[in-house]
Amino acid sequence: MPKSPEYRTWEAMKKYADDLPLSPQEWRDLSAMSLIDRTRRVFGPGNVRWALSDAERADNERFYRAMRELPAVH
Repeated sequence: MPKSPEYRTWEAMKKYADDLPLSPQEWRDLSAMSLIDRTRRVFGPGNVRWALSDAERADNERFYRAMRELPAVH
């Protein structure tokens, strides 16, 4: 049975949060989720919403990829 887009996005968010590698499809799935406050960088209630356009999804993917390139904050 195929996975729903929402489930695929949830899986991609989990992998991203665990700093695991993402496939090209998983990056596309992750881009569907927008952080409302990007300074918080938390996929949690009150800080996420679905992207409203392809342009927003492209911006989300650029943002998430750029965050991967920054050193971890401990």
